[in-house]
Amino acid sequence: MFKTVKYFFLLLTLPCLVTIVSCKSKKQGSVTPNFKDFGTPKQSAQANEIKFTSLFIDGCAALQPQKQNLQEALRLFTECKKIDPTNIPLKYELGKTYKLLGAYELAIQNAKACAEAVPKNEWYQLLLIECYSSIRQYNQSIKLREQLVKNFPDKTEFKEDLAIEYSIIGDYDKSFKIYDEMERTYGINEQITLNKIKLLKNQKKFKETEEELLRLSNSNKNEPRYIAYLADFYIEQNKLDQAKLMYDKILKIDPNNPSINLALHDYYSAQGKDDEAFECLKKAFQNPDLEVDYKIDAARYYFGRAEKQPESNYYSRGIELCELLVKVHPKEAKGNEVYGDFLLLGGKIKEAAKYYYTAAIGETVEYRVWSQLLFTDSELKQYDSLEHHSAKAMDLFPSQAIPYFFNGVANLQLKNHKKAAQSLKDGLEFVADNKALMMDFYTNLGDAYFYGKDYIKSDKAFDDALKIDADNTYVLNNYAYYLSLRNENLEKAEKLSRKANELVHDNRNYMDTYGWILYQQKKYKEAEEWLSTASKMGPPKADILEHYGDALYKLNKVEEALAQWHLARQAGGNSEALLNKLKLKKLND
Repeated sequence: MFKTVKYFFLLLTLPCLVTIVSCKSKKQGSVTPNFKDFGTPKQSAQANEIKFTSLFIDGCAALQPQKQNLQEALRLFTECKKIDPTNIPLKYELGKTYKLLGAYELAIQNAKACAEAVPKNEWYQLLLIECYSSIRQYNQSIKLREQLVKNFPDKTEFKEDLAIEYSIIGDYDKSFKIYDEMERTYGINEQITLNKIKLLKNQKKFKETEEELLRLSNSNKNEPRYIAYLADFYIEQNKLDQAKLMYDKILKIDPNNPSINLALHDYYSAQGKDDEAFECLKKAFQNPDLEVDYKIDAARYYFGRAEKQPESNYYSRGIELCELLVKVHPKEAKGNEVYGDFLLLGGKIKEAAKYYYTAAIGETVEYRVWSQLLFTDSELKQYDSLEHHSAKAMDLFPSQAIPYFFNGVANLQLKNHKKAAQSLKDGLEFVADNKALMMDFYTNLGDAYFYGKDYIKSDKAFDDALKIDADNTYVLNNYAYYLSLRNENLEKAEKLSRKANELVHDNRNYMDTYGWILYQQKKYKEAEEWLSTASKMGPPKADILEHYGDALYKLNKVEEALAQWHLARQAGGNSEALLNKLKLKKLND
């Protein structure tokens, strides 16, 4: 039986209402009474009554949940008490206020005064009961509840509350007796039966529990929920065959019941029959009535297992579940997200991006979904999409660093160097204690400033990056190469490049950078050696071959230089400088 919430409103009647209208003012209107103007004893009593009522109403208003102010209510009721210290409704409101403030001794004192003054008032009794229950003085609250049941025998909620308190103190028999009496009065009732079952289970009376459940299911043989209670009980008792009979019975009544398919999944899983269990789970997933959050949790469980056990069938089965999930709930953001996670785990980046996008534009705005979408755009080198999506993410999550980073990367690739630098500069503010991410910001910021010809800021960005990781070979090489292209600070460039080559051997890009710095330093013989080695490593690369040809030309090896320039052209080189060298057959410095 469900308790009904009742609201008690105390009505005070005033013997008279006093309205004072000012005659002195040209403007007519009501004015707040001046209680000092009441001179005679009768007038003074009348003034006190009005003042009491005004304070009392304001105090009750301060107790309302919408604008509750307990201290203000207490102040107003205390003022009332000065006027009429014996007023019972006032003591009731004071008791409520003290209870809400946690001052139970004062709450009990006021509630007790009310309950004793008007024993048949249920609200006064309930307040005192609640005060005792709050401080776990159940013996006191039970005595009052027993009397309340006698005074109001038709109120089932009072009986239920008494049964609950009996169970709290472990007096299960008395509690059970109350539910039994209620059942005789109102007939078999689901909630009463469930309450009785709790009591029986607490006493380990499993035979009686089964009997109660059978009585409930027999009361309405076409109610699947009642049979399911019995099936759950058999599962708890490890009576799997009997549980299976109950599940089969339910499926005859309601073949698409998702809860039963889930229960059968658990049943088969307990027996090690994974294939049968999975088929039941799929049936449950196909039902739109099954809570989508349950489906998402189940899919994520399979994802976690697939990550840890890549050789198992958790991945393939998780994909099956996700296909069903997005088919039944196509616009569910979390469902599309978890499907994207599975596809990404399987290396299907393009397919994953599709589902991350659907999740991102859903009603629920989740940062993780957007970050995954940006990651897939980046991996697919879809820089137009990355620029668009990252700009949107920057608006949605203005204090997250990652969207700024990806926006910077996208604009860098799209040759929007100023926009790239601005996004990276703005995003640095939100990088906290993540040195790796800060390193990436500074590195890309150095690139953006370089291509935007803001060389001072570019050098500073690379210097800041090296303060974080002085051995980062990517930064060492790029910084050195950019200095060599500008033909500036070549001594520093040579040191940076040499360190990169010492840290990583046989990297032809790093060797090319070092050779080119030597070339800029007019150390042509040494440059030739480094560039010759670099040109022979891996497939032909146009810029390395062109650099090698330039070094050969400076050593007066013109024919060899021309041969390298031709190879550079064949490897895809098409810069204006290279084409002029081939046309004029000479190097134009």
